[in-house]
Amino acid sequence: MPGHPASGTGARPVRHRLAAAFAACAALCGMLAQAQAEAPEDSEFGLLVAAEGAEETYYACTACHSEMIVAQQGKTREGWSGLLDWMTEEQGMPELGPSERRTILNYLSAHYNTDRPNFPLR
Repeated sequence: MPGHPASGTGARPVRHRLAAAFAACAALCGMLAQAQAEAPEDSEFGLLVAAEGAEETYYACTACHSEMIVAQQGKTREGWSGLLDWMTEEQGMPELGPSERRTILNYLSAHYNTDRPNFPLR
């Protein structure tokens, strides 16, 4: 209908943009639902990825806070090292032995680096 806001050439691109936005949102929701369905419900180390160093990391970190705090982070190896130093110096975390610290840093930098490949969805 002429003069109606939804008629004419200007309305079509808006509808297409809205349809594309809805389609993208639906696709994202589907991907998130699938990822959550595939996530282990109750692993031995909570939300932490089951890999070499998970046990050491879990017990060193969850003495003070949940593993969710760890899993939400995304730091370089240097960033994790600095955070461990800060927690030891400022927060009273027991100092880690060299071998345990290396194991934990290897684990964290592999699984919780800046690209955050294992960011928890729940």
